[in-house]
Amino acid sequence: MTFRDVTIKNFKRNIRNFFSYFICSTFAITIFFLYAALLFNTSVREAATEDVIMIVLMLSLAALTLFSVFFINYAHSSFIKSRSKEFAIFMSLGMHKNDLQKIILLENLIISVSSMIIGILTGSIFSRLFQHVAIDLLDLEGVSYSLSAASFIVTALVFTIIFVISHMISSVKVGKLDIADLMKDSRKNDNKAKHHGGWPGLVGVGLVLASIVLLVVISNHEKLNTNPFMIITYILISFIGIYMVISHLGNALIGFLKNKQFYYDHILPITEINHKFNQNKRIMFILSILSGMTIFLVASPFSLLQLSESIAERNKHDIEFVSVAGVHAIPANELEGLLNQASNPLKNIKETPFLYLRMNLEGDKYDVLRTKPIVSQNMYNALTGENVQVGAGEALNIITAWEPGSHGIEQGADIQFTDGKQTFNFKISSSYHGDWITSAGSYPTSSGIVISNEDYADMQAKVNPAAVGTHYGIDFESWKGTEAVVLKLKDTLKAMDKDGSGQLFQVVSKVDAFKELKKNYSLFVFVTMLIGVLFFVAGGMVLYFKQYTEMDNASVFFRKLYKIGISDKEIRSAVTAELLITFFVPLLLGSVLGYCFIYLMTHVMSGSDIIGEFMLNATIVVAIYFAFQLSFCLMTKRKYSQEVVRKLTSAA
Repeated sequence: MTFRDVTIKNFKRNIRNFFSYFICSTFAITIFFLYAALLFNTSVREAATEDVIMIVLMLSLAALTLFSVFFINYAHSSFIKSRSKEFAIFMSLGMHKNDLQKIILLENLIISVSSMIIGILTGSIFSRLFQHVAIDLLDLEGVSYSLSAASFIVTALVFTIIFVISHMISSVKVGKLDIADLMKDSRKNDNKAKHHGGWPGLVGVGLVLASIVLLVVISNHEKLNTNPFMIITYILISFIGIYMVISHLGNALIGFLKNKQFYYDHILPITEINHKFNQNKRIMFILSILSGMTIFLVASPFSLLQLSESIAERNKHDIEFVSVAGVHAIPANELEGLLNQASNPLKNIKETPFLYLRMNLEGDKYDVLRTKPIVSQNMYNALTGENVQVGAGEALNIITAWEPGSHGIEQGADIQFTDGKQTFNFKISSSYHGDWITSAGSYPTSSGIVISNEDYADMQAKVNPAAVGTHYGIDFESWKGTEAVVLKLKDTLKAMDKDGSGQLFQVVSKVDAFKELKKNYSLFVFVTMLIGVLFFVAGGMVLYFKQYTEMDNASVFFRKLYKIGISDKEIRSAVTAELLITFFVPLLLGSVLGYCFIYLMTHVMSGSDIIGEFMLNATIVVAIYFAFQLSFCLMTKRKYSQEVVRKLTSAA
């Protein structure tokens, strides 16, 4: 038998092992090619005036690349490990390590080339549908479908590098192989299951519960949820707790169940599950983290898309704009006449005066005009329903931006306001995210200032009249039918704006906010959906590979029990219990992590008022994830049980 015959027969013998790896590699290449084709579509690049679109697509390709490196390398390592005895036999018959490396090279070459061809071909077929959906969601005009040569080159180059790296790692591992170690590999794996007392598992449960309590405390205190040290502390405590739960809780439960009838009635599945936990704790921990991050990354944009209308309705009024320094100085009768042309009945027009003065702090980093809108204590409380108290010489900084942080104005800082002639000094009594008299966007600022009634009256009497602005809040019976009147108002104000300064003071409306949110969130859902599906598939396939590579060891274990009378039904029952725990414990722990991350980020981004709806939509994503995992579990159970039973009956 020639070396070529050995290679071909060996590949045919292991073709079932390689099939899952081939399918997943093909799927990863297909997803990557779809995004690459969209990114390198020239008309998309020209029409995407917003940088965020291109940034998101490039980040998606980067994430897919990193994931593919991990996943393909893991698949290579798993297959080498599963064939340790096969390699040992080859070496004992005189085959050199270089020959083994040649076999692995040919196998990898077949898999990599075939998966790359099929993946790119599949991506080319589905790219037209993919691009049409993307163009519709991104609302890009004048864009046509095209396939650039760059998408083929980049995809082929990236995955060629990934496959080469994986093969190099495999070659290094093969070069270190030893016959004795290979022959006793299965026993070494079994001996890795270490038995500890139950207390580390209970400590892990305590740490997980403590991390949840810490999360609630951090999320509801702005100074804590913007503190990187507190966020890192929470993440470390939760990760350590989850790892200890996976590693040691099984021992604690066995210690609790021993000497109880339930333990002896189910001794086989209980001990086998605990053994698997000890053996696979690292990969289960990694999958728990992967599940948590996937749920967070997929559920967040999905929830935001579903809540686009609710978020748009957080605006104070249906339509808002400000008039400052002669900008947007539309006469009241003309404004009312224009608004009465709307199809929906006009409810009211509320005019709110405010002061806007330049300041001395680092507002230019956060505010285009480096100015702040200023109102009195009574005005603020009346317009927002709050009950703040501000002392003489003090200023309250209410942050309106969604981004965390104080935006350059810290509590206790000295701040000066000026109209160019008069200067007013204040000390910041407090600086926090809160409710403001207007919606963010109508005035280009990250925060507003509240001062005492006396200080406001004094300031108003001294400043230049040009430093007094007016906020217009307009409400209709229904905001959803105001698109036409919003457009007409914008055109009217733009025609009045001779020097272009009105561009800084946008007309803000609920209908525009809803359209913009829908567009942006659709982009993120579009991007994360396929990446999420890839991660879902990968998580299930990693567990599938793990179980498949350990099948020989499981067969040896069950063969011993088979000889003393265990039935096929009992074997299948033990396998089912083991797989259910192995597949769903990482998902359950990952779901807890995902919900916690969503809870934290929602509070950090000042969205605590929509947390209930947010979590409800996130639950839909979690349910889909469970359905995916169940399908992989059932598939693995069927193949795993059939293979174990087949080997037992054939050896009997």
